[in-house]
Amino acid sequence: MSGYDSIVGIFRLGGRRFPWRRALMRPGGEVSAKMLTPDLAFERCANAAAAAAKTFPAFISYHVSTHVSAPSLHRRRDVLRHVDVRTADDTAVIQDLPQGRNVLGRGFPITPAFDALSYFTLSWRVGFHMEMSSDVHDVTPMTFDDPTKSTADVVVFRLLQYRAEYANDSSDAPAGKTHITFVPFDFVKRAVKKPDSTFFLSDVIIDNATDLPSTVRFAGGSDISFVVDYGTLAGHWLVQHAHYEETLHGPLRVGLLHVVADASYDDFSFPAQPPDPRLR
Repeated sequence: MSGYDSIVGIFRLGGRRFPWRRALMRPGGEVSAKMLTPDLAFERCANAAAAAAKTFPAFISYHVSTHVSAPSLHRRRDVLRHVDVRTADDTAVIQDLPQGRNVLGRGFPITPAFDALSYFTLSWRVGFHMEMSSDVHDVTPMTFDDPTKSTADVVVFRLLQYRAEYANDSSDAPAGKTHITFVPFDFVKRAVKKPDSTFFLSDVIIDNATDLPSTVRFAGGSDISFVVDYGTLAGHWLVQHAHYEETLHGPLRVGLLHVVADASYDDFSFPAQPPDPRLR
């Protein structure tokens, strides 16, 4: 059954860095917020997320409860951990609760200081006994120049890799949430070398008060679903919930196993000094 172990998950916007946008501007008056296309609203959100990522605290301590399950096998496990993470390089001290092992690793299951709108690679592994490891790496912030800073009466902005649209529940109210859906174009999907382990942006829900994402969703082959939910605590924009599920294939693609991991974060603190000597 160990053949079901898997290392999966790549978000590189289809595996290659295609040109992100095409823009056309014509001289005129300034562009109002209500004239924003979903593509441009996404650009502003990505810029806000990249800016917030620059202000993450140097150290974050937190508690995380991760529920790992394989429903078809009626197997489940709750993983309870206290984590101290150095955000500059995602080095973390992980304590299994209540009195389990204490190891040096990465922020588990993903660091709270994670910008899901960046370029990144997600690797994870689930074993038959529902043990789990995960790692987000190769993180590169995604930023754009804002064409609305120039005077224009028409701004045409298109993401070249996705068709972006406002969802029916999207709101442009100042206290509301903007909801953008994304569908990757066929040429992007065709460029992927490993479609079963690649996922694409699916939904972004934006807090209109801050332009920051409150939820980012990805979907891909093998029933992959990756969801990251954010909140603001003590002025810091942080991951507060993460969900991952996928159907794994056995050796030679014989047999299927659907696995789910759902993590909730709480009990945050932001030490001014390294909370553990190993994080100096």
